[in-house]
Amino acid sequence: MDWQARYQVGDTPWDKGCVTPVLTELIGKNPFFFGESKRFFVPGCGFGYDALAIAETGSSVIGMDIAESAVKQAQRLESAERELSFVSGDIFELAENLYGRFDFVWEHTCFCALDPSLRSRYVEQMWKVLKQGGAVVGVFFINPDVAAGEGPPYGASREEIRALFASHFVLEWESEPKCCYEGREGREHVMLFRRLTDCREIDC
Repeated sequence: MDWQARYQVGDTPWDKGCVTPVLTELIGKNPFFFGESKRFFVPGCGFGYDALAIAETGSSVIGMDIAESAVKQAQRLESAERELSFVSGDIFELAENLYGRFDFVWEHTCFCALDPSLRSRYVEQMWKVLKQGGAVVGVFFINPDVAAGEGPPYGASREEIRALFASHFVLEWESEPKCCYEGREGREHVMLFRRLTDCREIDC
């Protein structure tokens, strides 16, 4: 998928123009995940709505997207009032200064946009950017049966997601979101995977 080309011509039907309601719900119910001492990485950040919502809790946030057009738009949200920045990049070619830097990865639409053959590498990369004790938290699409072009392109069952992350993480909790974009009811699942703290526990 040429994400840059899609953004350049405005062919972005997945973009809802606002923060996902799932994140708003999570911030309200679990405020202890957020705040001035927390650092978040947001892969596949798009126009930055979710990253902005996290930054407004006082958290430090870096959003990344492979599409430069999306990043340029998101950079308009940056200001001296919040620790929020956006960079263009490939999550499979991260700079080493990002490794071990973050408390949380916020996952929303990045995992599902990747070809399934890349999912194991995604899990490894998110393990690398997290501090010891850090976690991937996010909303996963378990039933992407939506209108053509709406996306996401690749779904995954709860069992598949658990199995993929088990190589580098421990599932700490999961839940069904009560707030969703219209039309996504019952198609999303919130999961938090805690990073295995010792590299010797895994084949890395």
